Amino acid sequence: MIVGPSKRHRDWATFFAAQRWQPEDFARLVESDETGSAFFEIETQINGLYRALQLAHPGQHRFAPATAGEILGEAAFKARWLSAAFEPFRAALGPLQRDLDLGLMRWMRRASCLSVVIGAGATMDAGGPSWAALVGRLLARLTEHGREIAEMRLTPESTPDNQEYRRLVTRRERLPADAESRARAVLALIDAGTADVEALMEGAQICHDFLGQALFTDLTGILYEGPRRPGAIHQAIAELAAPIAVADRGGEFPGWDAIITYNFDDLMGEALDEIGLARAAYAMRGNQVAGDPNERARAGGPNGLHQPIYHLHGYSPRRLFLITQVPFVFSTAQYTRAYGGSLAGIVGEVFARCLANPVRHALYVGCSFADEAMNDLLRQAARALPGRYHYALLRWPGDSRFEAAAAEEVARASATYVAIGVRPIWFDDFSEIPGLIRCLA
Repeated sequence: MIVGPSKRHRDWATFFAAQRWQPEDFARLVESDETGSAFFEIETQINGLYRALQLAHPGQHRFAPATAGEILGEAAFKARWLSAAFEPFRAALGPLQRDLDLGLMRWMRRASCLSVVIGAGATMDAGGPSWAALVGRLLARLTEHGREIAEMRLTPESTPDNQEYRRLVTRRERLPADAESRARAVLALIDAGTADVEALMEGAQICHDFLGQALFTDLTGILYEGPRRPGAIHQAIAELAAPIAVADRGGEFPGWDAIITYNFDDLMGEALDEIGLARAAYAMRGNQVAGDPNERARAGGPNGLHQPIYHLHGYSPRRLFLITQVPFVFSTAQYTRAYGGSLAGIVGEVFARCLANPVRHALYVGCSFADEAMNDLLRQAARALPGRYHYALLRWPGDSRFEAAAAEEVARASATYVAIGVRPIWFDDFSEIPGLIRCLA
C-alpha cells in the first residue's frame, strides 16, 4: 500500500474548506480514493490544523495540556471529527492498518518530526537483562554479600612525593532482618517468574534504601558485563539518525527529532558513535538537564547539528563517569522524589517537545507500557490533542499470525493502546523489529 499525496488533492482541499463537513460527503471521498492517499490527506489536514495554530502563536511553539482547551479550540474539534470519521475505514483494513501507519511514519521521519522511544526491550536485544532479571541480580548480590564499607588508604609504597591509594574494605553490613525477609520474598517471586511491577518496584526500593547511590556502581557493572555491544535494534535506529535535508523547513535536521530512552545504559549512543554520527546524551545532573556530547558533537560546537538522546530515568555510560549528582529513577520513591507528579526537568522537556507537541510524533520500541507514570503522560497528551497519535512496535498477542487476524481481533487487541493515544504496529516475532524500523528510511 502506497501512502502519499492523493491525485484527488483538489477534492480534498474543497471538502476541508467547506463551512460544514457532511459525513456522507466524507465517506464518498474516502471510498473513491486510494486508501493510502485518503489517509495521507486526512492526517496532513490534522497536522495542518495544529501547525496553523503554532504559526498563529509564534511565542508558543508547543501547547501544554493546561492551555490546550484555550488555544486549540476549533482545531481540536475538527481533528477529532476527522479521526473519528476515518476510524471505520481504518478498522475495516484489519492487519493492513500496519502498512498505513508505517507509510505515514516514513513521511514524518523524513521531515524530522518523528522521535523514537526505546525501552528495556532494546537492552535485552543486545544481551542485557530484563528489569526483573536486573532487580533479581541486585537483590541476590545484596542478600548474599551485603554492603561493603571501604576507605582509601595510602599504600606501603607511597612516598611524600608520590602518594598512591588503594581501596580497602574494612567491614560489611548486612540488611536489617525485616528488609532481608522482604528482599528474599521478592527474589522468590522473580525466580518463580511471578513478580509483578509492584514487587519489582519494592525490590528496587530495598536496594536503593540500603545502598544509596552506590547501587549504581553495581548496576553499571551488570549493564556492560562481558563483550556487550549495541544490538540489532540500536543499530537499525542508528542507521536512520544521519542528518536529513528537509526542504520545507529550510535546512538539515537529525534523522530522528529525538531519541528518548528509559534505559540507563549508553548502548544507543555507542551505536551512533560506531557509524561516526554527532550525538549528545541528555540527563538530569542535580536539578538541571545536562548534555554529554561525543567528540564529533563537541567539534561542532554548542549550535552544531547532532542527534539528541534523552535519558529519562538516569544515565550511566561505559566509561568512567561521575554519577553522584545524576538522579536515577529505579523505584517508586525515587520517581516521586524526582518528579513529584509535576512535569519538571527532563521529563517535562520531553513531554513538551515530543509527546504533547501537536506536530510531533513518537514511535515506541521495546516498551511494555507497564510504567503507569509514563502512560499517564501519554493520556495527558491524548486528551489535549485529539486525533493525533503516537505509535508502538508491539508483539501480536493472538494465537495465529498477525497477517491472518480478523479486523475485529485487531480492533480488540489495539483498543487499550489507542485509548492512551498510541497506535500499535503489530509483529509476530521480535526479530522483525529492526526490519520494521528500517521501513521508515
